[in-house]
Parts: sequence; structure tokens; C-alpha cells
Amino acid sequence: MARLSLIGSAMVLFFCFFHSNAPDLWDGSLAAAHSSTDAEGEVSEVNCSGVEMMLKIFAGNVKFKLHARDYTRVEISEDVPFQAGEFKPCAELSGKTAKITFITVERKAYDGEIQSIEVEK
Repeated sequence: MARLSLIGSAMVLFFCFFHSNAPDLWDGSLAAAHSSTDAEGEVSEVNCSGVEMMLKIFAGNVKFKLHARDYTRVEISEDVPFQAGEFKPCAELSGKTAKITFITVERKAYDGEIQSIEVEK
């Protein structure tokens, strides 16, 4: 019984020590660092290299520079059907109005990783 009490006390001490010295991941800072954001506006400067895509979108008073490591994996939908055939974002997205959902990033040359694109006009 003394051994169980000693083990229990050691576990409580370990938990208290770990908890007081561990970064608080539940304070929202981790979620805030990489949050999902929507930007709606005119798309410009679409550049592709292979399947990697970089673009800018002017949403309100803010310009976002966004990235897709592989744009073929990005969900692309439209408010109105595309004119003919498959939509080619590298060639056809610039100048269109779109709503882009992205995950914010830090320490990159761009503001976020594109998750989805909804072409409006």
C-alpha cells in the first residue's frame, strides 16, 4: 500500500511539474497561428510552376498572396457553370471574382495555403 501511495504521489508531482512548465496549447494561440480564413474579391497575378500555384486576391482593403502546393488537389467550384469543359485555374482564374478559403501560415513568402476556390464571375 505504501508503494501505491508513493507511485501516486510521484505521478501527481510529475503532472503538476509538466503542466506548469508546458506551453498552454489550449489558449487558442496554436489555433490562431493557423486559422482558416476566407477572402472574397478579384484574383490577380496567377502563376503556376508545374502543379504549384501562387496568386493574389484583393479582398476589401487587403491583398493576400496565396499558395497551393498542388492546385489539382484544391477543390474548385463555380457559382455559374464554366463556359466550356474543364476550368484551368492557371490560365482562367486571373481577373475573376472568387471566394478563396485558406489556412494562414507564418514565416513564408505568402499569407496562406489555399484549401478551396469558389469562382463567382
